[in-house]
Amino acid sequence: MNEIVACSACGLLMEDDANAGQIICPRCAKSVRKRPHSIEGDLGLAIGALILFFPSMSLPIMTFELGNEGSVGTMLSALYYFYLDGYPALSVLVFFTSILAPFVQIIVSILLFTSLVKHKKPRYMKTYFKILSKLRHWVMLDVYLIAILVSTVKLRADADVVFGPGLLLFVFLMIFSFLLSSRFDRKQIWKAYHHAH
Repeated sequence: MNEIVACSACGLLMEDDANAGQIICPRCAKSVRKRPHSIEGDLGLAIGALILFFPSMSLPIMTFELGNEGSVGTMLSALYYFYLDGYPALSVLVFFTSILAPFVQIIVSILLFTSLVKHKKPRYMKTYFKILSKLRHWVMLDVYLIAILVSTVKLRADADVVFGPGLLLFVFLMIFSFLLSSRFDRKQIWKAYHHAH
């Protein structure tokens, strides 16, 4: 027997056909259930994010020259300068939200999705699930990117600023991380878990 689902727009009750990828409400034509995404796609995003992670943290985000002096800025060097300039708390916060939390999210996602793709029950499923649920609110790569752009606009008046390859990789890392967080579907993960051996 099929489950009963309700349209969130008009409240019409209808049968949920498990074989149908998408259900459209016959009354208001709204999508009741979107096509489920694949765990394989989530794994691909996590692996892509891991590939982007290290170069985006270590390659130059920007280079700026003021007179005869020049400086190259990377994610890691920014943390160091925050600390040296008397902002250790900011340095720790940026490290957690822009480096540690995204890295842990990526690694835990790979561990979880690799097991589910192989149709094996992850050994630490509940722990992985809790980590991913908590971390998705702390991964703030987009905030750091906005800070980079604002500081670039301010620096352009006084110095020559050249964007480095690390910025492009960082943007892609942010996109992959955002997609990984937004595609986090508890129901689908638990469904894959219960179908695993």
